[in-house]
Amino acid sequence: MTKCSVSRRAALGRLTLSAVLAFAPRLALARQASPAEANGPATPFSIDILRETARRLAQAAYVAPRPGPDSLKGISYDDYFKIRFRPDHALWREQNHPFRAEFFPPAYLYPQPVEINEVADGLARPIDFSPAMFDIPGEHAASAEDMGGFSGFRLQWPLNRDDKLDEIAVFQGASYFRSLGRGQYYGLSARGLAIGAGEPAEEFPVFTRFWLERPIPGFDRVIVHALMESRSCAGAYSFTIRPGPVVTFDVEASIFPRVAMDRAGIAAQSSMFLFKVGESPPSDDFRTAVHDSDGLSIWTGSGERIWRPLQNPKAHQISRFEDENPRGFGLMQRSRSVEDYGDLQARYDLRPSLWVEPLEPWGKGAVHLAELATTRESDDNIAVFWRPEKPWAAGSRVDLRYRLHWGAEAFGSAGARVFRTRTGADAQAGARMFSIDFSGQPLAGPLDGVELEVAAPGGEVDWQTLAPYPAAQSARASFGLKPEATKIELSARLVRGGAPISETWRYLWTG
Repeated sequence: MTKCSVSRRAALGRLTLSAVLAFAPRLALARQASPAEANGPATPFSIDILRETARRLAQAAYVAPRPGPDSLKGISYDDYFKIRFRPDHALWREQNHPFRAEFFPPAYLYPQPVEINEVADGLARPIDFSPAMFDIPGEHAASAEDMGGFSGFRLQWPLNRDDKLDEIAVFQGASYFRSLGRGQYYGLSARGLAIGAGEPAEEFPVFTRFWLERPIPGFDRVIVHALMESRSCAGAYSFTIRPGPVVTFDVEASIFPRVAMDRAGIAAQSSMFLFKVGESPPSDDFRTAVHDSDGLSIWTGSGERIWRPLQNPKAHQISRFEDENPRGFGLMQRSRSVEDYGDLQARYDLRPSLWVEPLEPWGKGAVHLAELATTRESDDNIAVFWRPEKPWAAGSRVDLRYRLHWGAEAFGSAGARVFRTRTGADAQAGARMFSIDFSGQPLAGPLDGVELEVAAPGGEVDWQTLAPYPAAQSARASFGLKPEATKIELSARLVRGGAPISETWRYLWTG
C-alpha cells in the first residue's frame, strides 16, 4: 500500500524553509551579486500554446523525465536545509512590484531538475541556473557546479509586514504545491492531480516545466503556468495567485488522457493527522494533539454541511461522500489554541485550512477521503480529492476551473459547527460512547426545541443526550452505540422544528 505522498517537507516544527535557513551555517561560493535572469532564446508563449504542447505529449508515448544529477546525491536532511538561496539573486529583485521568486536546488527528496521560464510580453525565456545563486555547505560546494538546474521555486510577497517578504507559495516535487494565510506556518499541501491516491500502484504526475509571468506593477497577483506529465495523461495548468490575509489560487487546467482514467483525483490535498485531544498518542509524547488538519468539511450541492473528523486508523481506510455539483470541500484546522497542542515549536494551531471552491459545475462524483495508519508526524497520511463519476476517455480533453483558499476556514456555515469529537468505552452500558461538541449562533439561547438526530446503520443507539456546554453558544451531544457490524458510518446533527441547525457530523467507526 502506497503512502499518500513522499515523506514530509519539513523542518523542525514545519517552519517555512526561509525561517529554517536563516539559522543555518553556510559557505558562500565566489560570485557576483546579480539577480536571476532569463537570458536564453525567446519563444512565443500563451496558454493556447501550452495546451497544444500538452495535447501533443498525450498523443505520444510517455517519456520519463531525465534522471537528476549525482552531484548532491545522498545529501543529508540537515545539509540540504543548510543550502540557502541568496536573496540578491532573486528573480524580479530590481523591478517595481512587491513579488519575488527564489529557487531550490535539486537534492535530497527533490533530485529532479525542472525547467523554469520567465514570461514577459508574450515571450518565454529560460531562467539561467548558476550554483553561485546558493550558499552551500563546504563539503558539498565543490560538486555544486554539476547540479544542473532547479528543483522548484518559491514566491514571496509582504504577507505579514510591509517591510518584509514572506513566502506565499512553493512549487516543488511531483505536482505538489503549498501556501498559507497571514500569520500562519506551512502545513498541508495541494496537488495538481492525484491518480489512485491512497490506493495500490498510485501514480504521481509531475510538473516538468514552469512559466512565471512577470508581474505588472500595481497588480495584486502573480501567474504561474505549468506543464504536467505522467504515464496516464498530460496537462496544462495556470495558477493565478492573489496574496492577502487568505491567499487564493485560481486554477485552470486542461488535461489530456493517454488512457481511460477512472482513478483521477481533482483538487487533491495531502495532510497529516497523528492524534487529537482526548486520544492516546501512538508513542510517548508530551503533546496534547499533533495534526496539520483535524477534519474534512464538505458543502454539498444540495446545501448540506458535513463535518468528518479525521482519524489515524489502525488500518488503511477510504471513505466516499457522493454528491452532484459540490459547492466546496477541504481539509480544515479548527483547533486554534496553542493549548490544544502544547507545542511551541511546531505551532500546529497556526497551520492553514484549505478550501476548494469549484468555479463551474462538476457534475456527479464523490469526495474521497483516504486515511492511512502512521506512527510518525513526518508522514502525510491523509488525502482528499474529488473523483468524477464518469471515467475520462483516452484522447479526450478535460477542462477544470476551481479556486483554492489558504488560511482561516472559508465559507463557514451559519449553523452550529462541530469543534470537538471524543469517543471511548461506556462500561456501564456496555456500549461505545461518542460526544460531539457544537458551537454557533443557533445555540445562543436555551436548548428548548433543539433535538439530536443520530443514525447508526449497522448498530443500535442505546441512549442519547443533549446538554449545554460551559462555553458561549455551545452544546454537547452524546450517545451510546452498540455495534452490530464491524464498520458503521455514523451521523448526527441538531434540528429545531425538523430543520437542521448544525452541520451533519459523520464518523466511520470500525470494530
